[in-house]
Amino acid sequence: MISPYAKYPKTPYWPNSPAVGRNDAVHPDPSRFVDVPVVVTEKLDGSNTLLHEGSVYGRSVLTPSDAKWNAMVKKHHAWKITEPDVFLYGEDIYGVHSIEYEPVPESKTFHAFALRNRNGEFASFSDLRAYADRKLIPVVPVLFKGKFQSVSEIREFVELAHAEPSVLGGNREGVVMRLARGFPAHEFSSNVCKSVRFGHVQTDEHWSRKWNPCEIARANEADLNT
Repeated sequence: MISPYAKYPKTPYWPNSPAVGRNDAVHPDPSRFVDVPVVVTEKLDGSNTLLHEGSVYGRSVLTPSDAKWNAMVKKHHAWKITEPDVFLYGEDIYGVHSIEYEPVPESKTFHAFALRNRNGEFASFSDLRAYADRKLIPVVPVLFKGKFQSVSEIREFVELAHAEPSVLGGNREGVVMRLARGFPAHEFSSNVCKSVRFGHVQTDEHWSRKWNPCEIARANEADLNT
């Protein structure tokens, strides 16, 4: 049986996020991220995907996914996650959502963003990075590591980050901020928040009904970027 902690928690919104999801929570205390080590990563526009014991899970963690848009992560990465105590979460951009990024190699359509154990504890970002590097799995782009001195400094950083293009090319979906250290599951909503661009949902029809694969880089381009 897969752990009851397998489903990724809902991430609260940064109070000044340009868009806030309907019925979603806003982080109540932005000062939580002041004067402590934090990591800000790019929020990629893809599918929240779990890798566990060789299988891929999407919106549901009850059964492995057989969706075609998970084809590349199955081919290149899912089989690497063999440890029963490891739950690796990432953004799968193989199926285009609202943003079309520049061409990427097949092995870089999945970017890890969180590592969790069977007890629901989230690893530090450095431990996530170390694990992903050992497995040759890409990690979401890091935009900032360090300490902010005030909420206003964070607000300014987030505003500037929204104005910049994606590290992968194209528009930027948003940013995710988390404490750099690890923490138990019950602290998740206090230690993580996100900010997303205005109009990040650009279609009334769910993307999976008429999904398209992202553009894959040619073999020679992939070799240069590996």
